[in-house]
Amino acid sequence: MLTLPISLARLVPELNFLFNAIFLGHLGTKELAYAALTGVYYLIFAAMGYGLSNAILSLISRQAGENSREGIINTLRHGYLVAAVLALLAFGLTFFGFESILQIAGVSRPDATAVKSFLDIRIFGLIFLYGYQLSNSYLICIQETRWLLFASVIESVANIVFDYWFIFGGFGIQAMGFNGAAYASVLSEIIGFAAVSFVIVYKKFSLKYDIPETWKFRFSLMKKVFYQSSPLMAQYAISIIAWWIFYVMINRNYSYEGQAASQAMRNLFGISGVFSWAFGATTNTVLSNILGQGKKHEFHATLLRIMKISCFGMLVFILVINLVPQWIFNIYGQKESFNFVGTSILRVVTSAMLMLTIGVLWLNAVVATGNTRYVFYTEFVSIMAYLIYVYFAVEVYHASIATAWMSEWIYWSVMFVLSYGYIRRWLTYPNVP
Repeated sequence: MLTLPISLARLVPELNFLFNAIFLGHLGTKELAYAALTGVYYLIFAAMGYGLSNAILSLISRQAGENSREGIINTLRHGYLVAAVLALLAFGLTFFGFESILQIAGVSRPDATAVKSFLDIRIFGLIFLYGYQLSNSYLICIQETRWLLFASVIESVANIVFDYWFIFGGFGIQAMGFNGAAYASVLSEIIGFAAVSFVIVYKKFSLKYDIPETWKFRFSLMKKVFYQSSPLMAQYAISIIAWWIFYVMINRNYSYEGQAASQAMRNLFGISGVFSWAFGATTNTVLSNILGQGKKHEFHATLLRIMKISCFGMLVFILVINLVPQWIFNIYGQKESFNFVGTSILRVVTSAMLMLTIGVLWLNAVVATGNTRYVFYTEFVSIMAYLIYVYFAVEVYHASIATAWMSEWIYWSVMFVLSYGYIRRWLTYPNVP
């Protein structure tokens, strides 16, 4: 019951990316290809926000387990301050350095200009996304997760309506084309944050759970929040940066059709990952609460129960999409050759989805122990293995796109092995940090 609402809330940004891609696909193959570079770049900062909210969730869940009501709201508000600083850094990089980064990376000037124009608009939604993510962490902590669905549905519907309206025009609005998707996403994120904020205020959860609303800025707490969240923010950021590098290499070495097919796979992989990461958030929340209550002996059995449920759900999802791949690719409005390229990648991606599910759960088990620096180390090693494979597969051997996507096998396998090894040591030897 805890995981489903979390999944639906995390589904929102991925649905935004999906609907943007579907509508842009009907504009043309080039626009769909651009969606990969813009979407993954924005996802870098969205993932950092998720890392921050995940760290905050771990902190306030443990405080809830210790019955420290005052600490919950104080920690959450300091998380908002860290998010504001992070958003300002993202604005600066996007406005003043991103186009140069693209050209240095080998992206052509026309492609770089089009992508930069889109992101100059899109990046303004980031601060509202951060507020949405942190507010969701608060609802998860107090186990009012059913209200996540309310805000999720509102934001998703708004995104679909604005996407179609702004991209293709109508009702007094001129067609904006590619950049219309950026305006639509920003507006939908504003609406999503407003919706979740309304729920928190209207339902008066602070009174219901006896959580004081007053808070005071403390540098020591700000430092603690940053110290706890920075490894996670860095971990999630470098994982998406590696993915962005992958798409830059795809842009340099393959046709727009190949790039567009990879964008379709990114949508599919991202949506499947939503449910795996939601189970990961559940793992973090439940295990952190167990540790807060001093029940370390229940840690391993609880983790295995969550993993069984998560893997079963992912296997069902994989089976369904492999039975009807054409339905998936037809929604992008591309030529038949696009479907052929996409199907070849699909077989690789779906097998990686199960690896993702297992790796995410064990990684979040490490997060629950509080050793976020080991989490960063795990992510770093996994990313290096991933990038080495991508470089040789794409830049050196110019392999097929399907072979390039096998890099996901490398990434998730390394993550699982390192996370599993740590948890086994931590459970066996009391002195392991």
